[in-house]
Amino acid sequence: MPSRTRHLTVLSQAASVFLLAAAGGAGLLVEGGKQDNNTEGPARDSHAITPIPARMPESIEAHKTSFPGRVSATAPYIDPVTPHRVYAYAGTTAFIPCVVNNLGQRSVSWVRHHDIHVLTVGRFTFTNDDRFEVHHDDGSNEWLLRLRSPSTNDTGIYECQINTKPTITQLIHLEVLEPRAVITAGQELYLDRGSTLRLTCQVLDAPSSSDFLLWYHEQKVANYEVDKVEVSVRVDNDTTVSSLTLRDAQVHNSGQYTCSPSNAKPASIRVHVLSGEHPAAMQTNAAPVLLSFSPSSYLSWKRMMPALLLPFFSLWLSLPHLPLSLHNTS
Repeated sequence: MPSRTRHLTVLSQAASVFLLAAAGGAGLLVEGGKQDNNTEGPARDSHAITPIPARMPESIEAHKTSFPGRVSATAPYIDPVTPHRVYAYAGTTAFIPCVVNNLGQRSVSWVRHHDIHVLTVGRFTFTNDDRFEVHHDDGSNEWLLRLRSPSTNDTGIYECQINTKPTITQLIHLEVLEPRAVITAGQELYLDRGSTLRLTCQVLDAPSSSDFLLWYHEQKVANYEVDKVEVSVRVDNDTTVSSLTLRDAQVHNSGQYTCSPSNAKPASIRVHVLSGEHPAAMQTNAAPVLLSFSPSSYLSWKRMMPALLLPFFSLWLSLPHLPLSLHNTS
C-alpha cells in the first residue's frame, strides 16, 4: 500500500507542524517539522515564513555638543547651512531642518534631547506622539522633522544624527513662541480720583497683527460700554499696540481691566482709584506697582508733613540717653 503510506507520512508531518505552532515553538521550521535554533544544521525550508521584528536602532544617544563632520566630497556630513536655532508659533506647524550631504547608505535619525527619545529613523517614526513625522523628498539632501500643533512644552533641543562612527550630529534648539498680551503698567496701578487713567497693551510673539482687540472693565466691554473711555489701536513693526484712556477717573472706575487680542492670551491689571484720604490703602503685596498722584494730592501731603513729624521730633528730644551736647542746658 505505497499510496496509503505516503498519505500517512504527509499527515504525520502536518500534525507535527500543527503541534509546534500550537505550543508556541520558537525558531525556524525545517524539513520534517523539526525545530532549528542553530545557525548550522539541515537546509531550511525555502517556503518557511520568517518574521522581521521592528527593532530600535542601535547606538542612539544624546550628545552634549554638535559634531557635524568635516566638509568632504565623499564622506557624509551635515551642511553648515543647517540652523542651530529654530522658532515656531504655538498651534502652527514647526519645521526643523537638517541638511545632510553624501549620505550614501547611511540613515538620518532625529532624537529629542531632554529624554533621549528616538523620534524618527530614516523615513520611519519611532514615537507614539503622532504630531512628529519626518519629511524627505527623493533626491533631496534635506531631512525635515515636522511637528504639528507645538506648544511651549515642546521647546528644547532636538538632535539630527547620521549613523557613522563616531556619530555625526547637530544640536538644534526649537523655541515655541506663544502669542501673549502685555500691559506695560504691570499688575496693579494706583491713581488719585480725578486723574487720567492711561493703559497701554502690546501683543508680543504673534505671527501677525491682531484682527481686533477689546478692553474689558470687569465684565463690560470698555470700548463700548464704559463712559469716557477712549481706545486706540495701531501696528508698530508688526506688533499690535493699543491704548486705553479714561479722563477724570472716579472710585467706581476701580477694578480689573483686561486687554484681550484676537490672536493672543489676554493680560489683566487691577486699578485702584483713591479718594485721597486713605494713604494706607496704597500698601500692597503685589508687584510691580505703579503709583500715580495728582498735583492736589502732592500739596495735601506737603501740608500734612509737619504735623506728622512733630510727635517723632518731640520724642527724640525727650530721650534721656542722648549726649548732653544735643540739649540746650543754658
